[in-house]
Amino acid sequence: MIYLGVDIGTTSAKCLAVDEDGTILALAQHPYPMHHRHQGWAEQDPEDYWNALVEVVNRCVGQCEGKDVAALSLSTQGDTLIVTDSSGNPLAPAISWMDTRGEAECRELLGEKGSSFWYRETGMPLAVTSSACSIRWLRNHAPDLRVGRYCYVADFLAFRLTGRFVTDVPSASWTPLFNPFTRDWSRPVMDALGVHPSSLPEVIESGREIGGLNESLGLPASTKLVAGAFDQASAALGAGASPGVRSVLSCGTAWVLTSTSNAPIEDENERIPIYCHTDASQWGMVLPFTGGAAYDWLNEILSPDDKTSDAEPLIFVPHLYGGLCPDWQSQSKGSLLGLTLAHTPQDIRLAMMRGIACEARRNVEAAERLIGDIGSVQMVGGASKSGVWPQMIANMLDRPVHVTECVESACYGAAKLAAGKASQGWKEPGAVTYAPDADVVQAEDRLYARYVRFYEALLSLYDA
Repeated sequence: MIYLGVDIGTTSAKCLAVDEDGTILALAQHPYPMHHRHQGWAEQDPEDYWNALVEVVNRCVGQCEGKDVAALSLSTQGDTLIVTDSSGNPLAPAISWMDTRGEAECRELLGEKGSSFWYRETGMPLAVTSSACSIRWLRNHAPDLRVGRYCYVADFLAFRLTGRFVTDVPSASWTPLFNPFTRDWSRPVMDALGVHPSSLPEVIESGREIGGLNESLGLPASTKLVAGAFDQASAALGAGASPGVRSVLSCGTAWVLTSTSNAPIEDENERIPIYCHTDASQWGMVLPFTGGAAYDWLNEILSPDDKTSDAEPLIFVPHLYGGLCPDWQSQSKGSLLGLTLAHTPQDIRLAMMRGIACEARRNVEAAERLIGDIGSVQMVGGASKSGVWPQMIANMLDRPVHVTECVESACYGAAKLAAGKASQGWKEPGAVTYAPDADVVQAEDRLYARYVRFYEALLSLYDA
């Protein structure tokens, strides 16, 4: 028997096939586009999600001839809004979590309810990218749209697969309609947005069975669809996140620190986004910050140079698109400090890397102020494939950093949910551990202190 973990991400769908022992048997991937009809808009065709799901499942199963599929579970991009009629047919393109068209609507909602209302009810600050702003935008700009259901990727696909509008608790909790502290839909938010409860899906905990698959995938009706999670929660599960033992650092376009807790978390400063984890007795924090996009940009504009100078290390605050977690200082800008004629392009590149590592440390410190020790860190994603990045992070955080052999942690987490109790006997994928270098740690501590002083001093200038 095999278990399938499918990740419906922002740019592509992936499917991972895993056997009863947790051994990875096959992987398939299929891309789809993002459309930008107007500035700030980010849309996708919901049918692309479905077609890609069918494609990757069929290809993955095709690589496992002779084995039956026991169950499938989904990891999905969070807070991408799909409005449909009552039968689940899309009425408009999916509005991506990256969409920023709702700036005026964000101001409206904050003006009506205040920022504390949104954090108290949803566990996260209201941002222009929130689907709450998209729902209000549709009301303001498409009033004739007869919306039967407000769907997100998980329940949209669950309906296609089983005929039931059902979503998992973690995915629901990553929307602005759900209260993570009560693990239920928020009636005050629904009232504020004019959303009727009947237009939202049923919510069940991750790992519970949604139902048998219909014939649409060509798999036997005995194949079960199991409730999954949104991508960061699924990746945390796949990478072995555990309260006080291990956190996960996902290194992609943005970097994201995910930590879990055995009790509900509430940030009195109302900045750290909270979600419900895949275990019904756990909660988590997702702390996104500047990462791969800034490093890639720098590599594109710098000439190759493999030499560093002996000049004083530079400070590079990597906020090329504002500061995200832990303090959401959107006015902050990318800033390079201490430059002299002696510095080389490699010095600047190294400063950017150290700046991203400093942001990782700021977020670790913010997480630990809320839940105590977050344990060691498991790195997943592109930067984890380089021996340089994990060692730098280990030195900056002064804690072990593990790099797993399984790069598709979100798929693997979904496969674990599909397998349920059977996954408890799985051996974790192999990992390499990077231990902090005690001599380097002291130097990084001094540079981190300088980084924080420069960052805090610059904020007042950018405010002005």
